[in-house]
Amino acid sequence: MSESTPFFYIVNPRAGTGIGQFPRVASRLRERGIPFFGAATTGPGDARMLSKLARSGGFRATVCIGGDGTVNEVVNGLLTADGTVDPEAIFGLIPRGTAQGIARGLGIPLNTRLAVDRLLEGHEARIDVGRIRFGDGTIRLFVNMLGVGFDAEVAGRSQEVRPAVASLPAHVFGFASALAAYRNKEVSLVLDGEAASAYSHRCNTVVVANGPYYATVMRLAPAAAMDDGLLDVVVIGDIDKLDLLLSLPRAFTGTHLEHGEVSVHRVRRLTLDSPEDALVQADGEVLGRLPAEVDVLPGALRVIR
Repeated sequence: MSESTPFFYIVNPRAGTGIGQFPRVASRLRERGIPFFGAATTGPGDARMLSKLARSGGFRATVCIGGDGTVNEVVNGLLTADGTVDPEAIFGLIPRGTAQGIARGLGIPLNTRLAVDRLLEGHEARIDVGRIRFGDGTIRLFVNMLGVGFDAEVAGRSQEVRPAVASLPAHVFGFASALAAYRNKEVSLVLDGEAASAYSHRCNTVVVANGPYYATVMRLAPAAAMDDGLLDVVVIGDIDKLDLLLSLPRAFTGTHLEHGEVSVHRVRRLTLDSPEDALVQADGEVLGRLPAEVDVLPGALRVIR
């Protein structure tokens, strides 16, 4: 594609200072003589819709200015009718907002100016994408992590108050609210379709990780890589609330994996179910409820990194 072909920028005004950063991004692009077109979201679902529009517009790349949740919407806008990712689409990221697990996993600078330079000078690579198929047949994608249990409950409660408050206070409220009310759930897993690997366990959380970082700084799945064709399933067992709070700091270094109630499995696909009502979050956004089938699409997303 020609260097004169414009970039398409999707800006999330609620991603921290996302809308305030766009003039700086635009100025830098003009300095470099790079053509572009920008559009801002006004609410949930807009980034996905704008991403779909960009797919049909012949743009050089679709660039997200935002955090993990906005990235999730943009990438889901690249979902094709056959449940894969548009092979012609190229994705770029300028990190803004609260959760930046995807940016860190990709090695993209969190500084806006450096991120713009990386976008213009970086190389195209291919990364894996996770795919979720819910019981009603709905298909959604995730880039970084899928969660069931406590972390999905936090995401759900945060989502409820986010229209009224900023992202970080919403996450604090979600964590405190979920901690007060949450009870560990019975979750059944079938790993790589093998009956021998099927088991049911009362869990605090099950996280299916494509990347190593959770909420920017926690290394919840430290061995996960976005280009290895595998998903790292981290199961946090039937721990109580005090144990959760005491173990949380260990997630910043990855030493939580040494806990006796934590196990890790590396798979290409899995099935999750529960006899209880269990939310599913992906990249910080609640997408549905169990049951769900999850698999990995190796090298499905073209990214600039």
